Amino acid sequence: MFTFNISSNIYFGSGVSKDTGRIAADLGLEKVLCIYDPGIKAAGIADHIISSLEASGLTCSEYGAVIPNPDEASIEEAAEAARSTQVDGIVAVGGGSSIDTAKAVNILLTNPSPIRQYEGSDLVCHNTKPLIAIPTTAGTASEATDFTVVTDLVRKKKMVIHGKNCSADIALLDPVLTKKLPPNVTAFTGMDALTHAIEAFLSKAASPISDHHALKGISFIYQNLEQAVKNGDEVEVRSNMMLGSLFAGFAFNSAVLGLVHAIAHPLSAHCGLPHGLANAAVLPYVLSYNAGNASARKKYRQIAAAMGIETAQDSDEEAASRVIKAVAELCKKVKIPPLRETGVAKEDFETIAIDALNEHSFQFNPRKANVQDVMAILKQAY
Repeated sequence: MFTFNISSNIYFGSGVSKDTGRIAADLGLEKVLCIYDPGIKAAGIADHIISSLEASGLTCSEYGAVIPNPDEASIEEAAEAARSTQVDGIVAVGGGSSIDTAKAVNILLTNPSPIRQYEGSDLVCHNTKPLIAIPTTAGTASEATDFTVVTDLVRKKKMVIHGKNCSADIALLDPVLTKKLPPNVTAFTGMDALTHAIEAFLSKAASPISDHHALKGISFIYQNLEQAVKNGDEVEVRSNMMLGSLFAGFAFNSAVLGLVHAIAHPLSAHCGLPHGLANAAVLPYVLSYNAGNASARKKYRQIAAAMGIETAQDSDEEAASRVIKAVAELCKKVKIPPLRETGVAKEDFETIAIDALNEHSFQFNPRKANVQDVMAILKQAY
């Protein structure tokens, strides 16, 4: 028995963002809040979306102060901006931080503050307003999932809010909007998407449907990420990356994730690492650890096939080794730094390890782990 869910309606294609205004008007919206970060404004993308909205007769207000790893205070500030202008819908433009901010703000427009009370699954009781999410990275897939993540600065923890009323209604995926991404952001977000796909495939909650999407995601991302980092102007490559991220989102929305994300969340919360970088830094070493589980190890052969790696003559151990080596080499090719170059201190390893084992996603990892196991992974990644 399994469940599979996709909450967002997907519009995909080069130039589809030009239709934002028409799509918003079709939803019956008249007054919207456009949420984005300063980089999106500087790149001219926010103005492009706002022009489309205004051309369709909508009134737009703006919140352009989204921060990386958004915290409760920033969510409340953005929610107040939405309340004060009495919007009837939200348009989010940007990466995972912008879309997570918009999802959290949307919750607070029809449900009382503070946002922390909704940490967990299916705790958002009241229906939210229409939300259009327009990603500018091929990474988090937040535009197509029922998750939003908010940082609790007091507990130094990433709060995961999940379930009904936590998704975007419409996801507009325009690969053209990702062309201006810097190489390092392309690398970090792309490795985040690859992690989503791999962890969903290995998850204890995986199903035949999530497996299909996970393997498609692995294929698209692995075969296009290096080129996207080296030459971001190729729309076909950017399109393949965005498709890969979307497929990965479809997979983990139902199958959830695993130990990589369980470690990455406290790495970001305690040390300020970008989420994608935190995932990438530990991914090869968690893959090696999980290969110690025989049933999980058998699935590495399918991961290898999705990557285009021939393993017909290999044992399960050899096939797993090929996958681990290929992922580690990809990390090097796209210049993922080791943890020692990111400002993470070894003194924080135990705290990070303890917190990792309390993360929701850890429950779905195919191999159990203890604090010493996680600390060993962190040492390898250092």
